[in-house]
Amino acid sequence: EKFFLAHRLLSTVGLGGFGIRFTVQFNLFAGSIVGLGGPEQVARLEEIQRNGQLGCFLLTEMQAGVLSGLIVETTADWDPSTQEFVLHTPDDKAAKNWISQGYTAELGVVIADLRVDGVSHGPHAFIMDLRTGEGGDLLPGIRIDDMGTKTVANDLDNARVWFDQVRLPKEALLNKFSDIVDDKYVQTTDEKMRIEVIGQRLLTGRMAIAEAALLSARVLHMKTEEYAKGKVCNGLAGETSLASMPQLASVFEESYRQLDAQIAFTAGVEERLNECLRTGAIPDADLVDAISVCKVRAIDVAIQRSHALRQEVGSYALMHQTGFELMDMFLCCKFAEGDSRILQMKLMRDRLKKVKQQGPASALVSALVPGTDRAESMAALSLARKLAPAGRDLEKMQALMDEHWREIYELADMVADRHQRDGKKSEFCEPIVNRFWPSSSSYDDDWKSKLAPRPADWKATDDSSEPLAA
Repeated sequence: EKFFLAHRLLSTVGLGGFGIRFTVQFNLFAGSIVGLGGPEQVARLEEIQRNGQLGCFLLTEMQAGVLSGLIVETTADWDPSTQEFVLHTPDDKAAKNWISQGYTAELGVVIADLRVDGVSHGPHAFIMDLRTGEGGDLLPGIRIDDMGTKTVANDLDNARVWFDQVRLPKEALLNKFSDIVDDKYVQTTDEKMRIEVIGQRLLTGRMAIAEAALLSARVLHMKTEEYAKGKVCNGLAGETSLASMPQLASVFEESYRQLDAQIAFTAGVEERLNECLRTGAIPDADLVDAISVCKVRAIDVAIQRSHALRQEVGSYALMHQTGFELMDMFLCCKFAEGDSRILQMKLMRDRLKKVKQQGPASALVSALVPGTDRAESMAALSLARKLAPAGRDLEKMQALMDEHWREIYELADMVADRHQRDGKKSEFCEPIVNRFWPSSSSYDDDWKSKLAPRPADWKATDDSSEPLAA
């Protein structure tokens, strides 16, 4: 609960680069070590915290971005002669891309295809040093470029990263679920290492992003409503307030209704996820889909209602320090930790799996049973029949999916509607308060040349800080 609460409180100050740094450091980087690492690797987090070292999470690749799904072409080959992994970027399309905090991070959790004796064992996570402790220089074989100036959140660095035969020690492999023993790949638990296991941090990230977007949008409305109540306008019968204008009052009413409904659903899903986090259980398919629904619908509501508000408050929406200058952050929320379209495709794919498991005849019968979601069931059955001629031919499947793309997203919307209608509703533990803090209107374009290297004996002065794992 405290993990998600921290993200929500930050969002009431204003969505920005610092909030992304926070979730990268504590969820994607440290959280991956907690979730995937062995005891010694998890214990290292205390030293990382004491030293104030920044970390990043290197998953997304240039040709496997937010609209391409989870594809990993970066390789990590086991070299038995040196007892090391060889981390390599085979070509530019496999370069790690848009890595938040990647330019300044000293450490990283990198996701690469683990290969032993030429056999691929799929994506695995490795912890690695990116820079030297003494001078902050990049380690040999690592190349990093800055992604450039953005429309928002330029207090956050984003990087593209290449690896050229970078050697990692055996201890780099986060080994809670798998390891190298006698030069062989082995599982260390009954839980098989797979992308769903690696993706646990993406699930918590999706929840944190959904909640941050919702609260940020609600605070934007609260702050704007406060302004509108004090903004005097001339009416037919004399002076009145901007807030009393019926069109704006209608926007506030509809926005609060939609935002609060989405908050109730998201809080309910978070409670289900928290139970898994407490017990260490892998979320089931229904919960994974519900988390996807949270992120897709939360971002949609935040964007749509904030845009509707923006159009009704005149020049106020053009001003810095109103909160409207941060609206592009909602786009960041939309494609971070899985773009909305990719998540909708996942909802569709999971629904069609149920049709396949049932078989067409049983699926049709179940669609006709009273009390079931008949429209969703019939849409799933219809789409399954339209895609069936492709079989395992990927080119044919792509052509059919392109042809029926509208039906794909319509089915995803039906699944989302069901989750929102039938899902548990709850509320957050804290009141929603406007803590908006104005962001800077400029930044130093020459920041990269001014990064100060740390001295060799540098240590954080506060030894009482809590470890990241807390």
